[in-house]
Amino acid sequence: MDDILNLIANVGFPIAVAVFLLVRVESKVTCLTQAITELREAILIMPREQLSTGYTPARATVREGL
Repeated sequence: MDDILNLIANVGFPIAVAVFLLVRVESKVTCLTQAITELREAILIMPREQLSTGYTPARATVREGL
């Protein structure tokens, strides 16, 4: 009986910590997935908006000697 309680005490805490961390990380991954999806949609829409408004970004100038 003592062996079983000792096993639960030794293994139970790491399992509890792992479950706690997985729950916390899952919410962060969900938020990051949503942000990446929104960014992808914005990037896909951006060229269409620029074409419809006639906006073209200024070209970057390159300085010589840098």
